[in-house]
Order: sequence, then structure tokens, then C-alpha cells
Amino acid sequence: RPSWKNTTLLQWSKSHSKIWKNFLVKKIIGKDDFTEDEFLEMMETVRKYFVVGLMDEMEESVKRFNAVMKLNVNNNTAFEECMVEFFGNTDGSSEKKNSNEHPKVLEGSPEWDVLAELNSYDMRLYELILELFDT
Repeated sequence: RPSWKNTTLLQWSKSHSKIWKNFLVKKIIGKDDFTEDEFLEMMETVRKYFVVGLMDEMEESVKRFNAVMKLNVNNNTAFEECMVEFFGNTDGSSEKKNSNEHPKVLEGSPEWDVLAELNSYDMRLYELILELFDT
């Protein structure tokens, strides 16, 4: 949004905390206010039934999603063209189209601390997703 152009991450996170606080967990649970028991139940549901992906591992994530959905992508020209369009050529000769550059938020920085506090449940969910992705 153009109106956010000169807004720092710290300013944004403080002014939009109600809307974005634990956004993913609220969406999965289906309501804004939830209990610890509801959160733990949601975590178990994610563990048992979700196929997870990571933005940092987008190409691998897409391959996993395709495998789960039983999409035949071997020697599939349309699939290869789609992968090149969104992830670039493997030699780096084309630009990725599904990424935006953002400054890194360093753990322990004021921005990290505010975001981690506001999103403590999302952080716990992310830790589970990392664990599931690696298994």
C-alpha cells in the first residue's frame, strides 16, 4: 500500500497489532479469541492432517503439494513452464515472480521483540511447521 511506504516495521506492527496478531492461528481456528486448549487442538490437527510448505523452500513445497495431490509433473511441459515462471531458471537467468524483497528482521531487535510478543501463538505454529517440513 502506498500509505505504508514510509512506515517502519516497528510503527506498523504497533499500529496494526489487533488485526494481524496471531493471524494464521486465528484463521485456522476460525475465530479471533481462542483458549490454550483450542490452540493445542489446532496444533494436533496441523500435525495430523496438514501438508506444510515454507516460503524459503517454495520450489520444494510445491513439489510436495503436487505429490500429495497426485499431480503428474514428470516430463510435463506446462508444469516446467509454470515453475520457471514463478521460481526462475535453475541457472538464475530469470527473475522470480512470487517474491518481494523485505529487510530481514534480526532476532533480538526491537522489531523482532514486538512481533514475537504480538504473535506468540503464530511463532509456536511456525516452530511446528518447521519440524513437520523436516520430517
